[in-house]
Amino acid sequence: MKAGTLPEEAPEHGPKADRLELAYARSIVDTVHEPLLVLDSTLHVKTASRSFYNTFGVFREQTESCLIYDLGDGQWNIPALRTLLEEVLAKNKEFHDYEVRHTFPVLGDRVMLLNARKLWAEATETNLILLAIEDITERKRVADELVRSNENLQRFAYAAAHDLRSPLNAALHLSQLLAKRIKAKLEEKEREMLRQSIESMERLGRLMNDLLSYSETGSVPQMFTWVWLDEPLRIALANLQHHIEESGATITVSQLPSVETDRTQTAMLLQNLIGNAIKYRRNDCPLRILIEAVPLGTQCRVSVADNGQGFRAENAAYIFEPFKRLHGTEIKGSGIGLATCKRIVERWGGRIWAESVLGQGSTFYFTIPAGSKMLAPLSSSVSQYRPLP
Repeated sequence: MKAGTLPEEAPEHGPKADRLELAYARSIVDTVHEPLLVLDSTLHVKTASRSFYNTFGVFREQTESCLIYDLGDGQWNIPALRTLLEEVLAKNKEFHDYEVRHTFPVLGDRVMLLNARKLWAEATETNLILLAIEDITERKRVADELVRSNENLQRFAYAAAHDLRSPLNAALHLSQLLAKRIKAKLEEKEREMLRQSIESMERLGRLMNDLLSYSETGSVPQMFTWVWLDEPLRIALANLQHHIEESGATITVSQLPSVETDRTQTAMLLQNLIGNAIKYRRNDCPLRILIEAVPLGTQCRVSVADNGQGFRAENAAYIFEPFKRLHGTEIKGSGIGLATCKRIVERWGGRIWAESVLGQGSTFYFTIPAGSKMLAPLSSSVSQYRPLP
């Protein structure tokens, strides 16, 4: 039996072949848990599964030989669905995961997911359509609840971080003043306790700032404008000036194009990725960072590569999750930076990912939907950037 065909038992044509074909079709669709319809080339129901009748509370007499758009109260009479079904026959195009929201008789409000493909019935040499219908109402309800819960949690985290930042900064400032004034009077053990206390408050302060940044990237309106990527890059390098000088990093940058993007959030994105490379540098060689951008159709792909510590390839799928840290507490950080990068890129419709070899370095990629107006640089030369004075 060929793929995409209904099974047959007799090669002859005529009423007997039609009955055999229909019997086989029914035996197939009745074994599937999901509601199924087999439509003929005029989009009339040739047969339906037992699950279809049970789910929608209808009888065979109300369904078979009926035009699909006349079933029930006309719930399938949707212009977009008409087009999809017609293209299945005319253009041999399958369609997947078409969502229908409707108040169905008997069922009430439901969300249905439709998938369809063309079948070839050899016995009668006719085209048929197999239409699968899945009730995803409960799945959608749970997903919507998770989204609402996540939004509420983010609002709570933002409010908590915002409200606690001021008293924390005050306590940190007072502790630092106290340490300066009485440091000489304390014993070594007491000085160490005070130092640890100050470091803990500093870490908490960084975590709160990162949580605020993460929350804001998901709610602050994005201001898209045409900019040369050099502009947000220079802002990022200026903000990282102290860290670049301290690490002795050499940052090489290919000439960057002009794209339509949010200047501020692009600067934050580049700052996080470059800062990440600085944070996870190796001690046995000078840090080198290479920043490049290449056009890929209607997108611009930017990469930030380094020769740092790297990570195992199997961890590439997890490093963009909030609070996911591969190096434990060995290196300072909140585990929010890369999650913030992911949120920025996905909000403008791009993609971010990483490739790495442990002990040899990492390359982080992200795409910007640049469109056909993307302007390439005037030359392909490279520059070594230093932070602004």
